[in-house]
Amino acid sequence: MHPNYENKYTTSDFSMFEWISFIPGERNYDALSVMKFHGTMEKLALPEYFFPSTYTLQIITAGSMEANINNKEYTLETNCGYFTSPDFLLKTPIPQTYIEIYILSFSREFMEEISVPFSMSAVAQIYARPTWRMSVEKTRRAVQYFELLREVVNDKNRASASALVKSFLLYLAGNYSYDLPAAPQLSRNEEITGRFLALVDANCEQHHALDWYASELCLSTRYVANTVKETLGFTASEAIERALMQRARTLLTTTTLSVQQIADTLGFQNQSHFGTFFRRHAGCSPRDFRQRRSDTGRG
Repeated sequence: MHPNYENKYTTSDFSMFEWISFIPGERNYDALSVMKFHGTMEKLALPEYFFPSTYTLQIITAGSMEANINNKEYTLETNCGYFTSPDFLLKTPIPQTYIEIYILSFSREFMEEISVPFSMSAVAQIYARPTWRMSVEKTRRAVQYFELLREVVNDKNRASASALVKSFLLYLAGNYSYDLPAAPQLSRNEEITGRFLALVDANCEQHHALDWYASELCLSTRYVANTVKETLGFTASEAIERALMQRARTLLTTTTLSVQQIADTLGFQNQSHFGTFFRRHAGCSPRDFRQRRSDTGRG
């Protein structure tokens, strides 16, 4: 079994996965993973709350579960889909019954590679409403995409996989609004928050200050701060810092970059500033964090 999944799920029991296929990434984690899960999630030792390290699309084909995404509760049933991004705050889902899910997971590098031409308004919609209900026919077509992706990924054909994932995402985006005909329009707060999160996802390594994001949104810093806090339950500055910490943990865990190189990659003025930031959020230095993860991996 590919060891990356042991790191991701902190378990060595994969009996609940019918199959898993992957294409290795440039670093120590996968560029693209496609899998089918069935059963319950009791054997997956995920933390109660966590930030994912990848973009993840999931389609539920049987069963139901409760999910908490960015502090909002969702009930996901058969013929539902949901999309999560790095920097989303997730709570480990609780299946109500036996559940069957098709899962597509891909790295930031892969997302940049496929260059899906989503408009900012479309991105805001997805960030504000990450779940949707699908017709039986559209679920069947989504499963066909997954099965084809499985074959392409098994062949390690990255070019074909890139084209197929891009096609799949555009297919789902094209049907997104039709799959939720009764859904109300986004509130202004939801749209602003969605656009803000999209900007953070794309720019947090270069821009750490809330002022920059407010300027890009053509709004006052105070207005953005209040809107995000009201919508998400945590502050806009916290959202930026969480995004940076997620990237920092990933780089420390999955690469051999020095702490100085990671500080440079994440846009910190110097290694000392990065260390202070990391210690404030993690309770230990970047080097100690890396060493503990290394010791745990050896154990």
